[in-house]
Amino acid sequence: MPGPPSPVTPTYVQPDHFYPTGNDSAKTQDEPGTVYDPADDPACTRGIPVFKPTMEEFADFEEYMTKIDIWGRRSGIVKIIPPAEW
Repeated sequence: MPGPPSPVTPTYVQPDHFYPTGNDSAKTQDEPGTVYDPADDPACTRGIPVFKPTMEEFADFEEYMTKIDIWGRRSGIVKIIPPAEW
């Protein structure tokens, strides 16, 4: 009999953090290492997803945009802080 299914690695990138919007600036931050799923927050109450890609991730910009697209579709906007060496 086969064992339990292996966890599926998401094809989207995890935000570094969320920039608060409106009156939600008093919200508490999630614990470091929290794995976010865009489907868990359909109303985007966490705020604007902020990404800090490495130079390696940022080298293929189109691929990186494809990986964060799901977040932009939910929130309407994302913030990308490019790597320092860029």
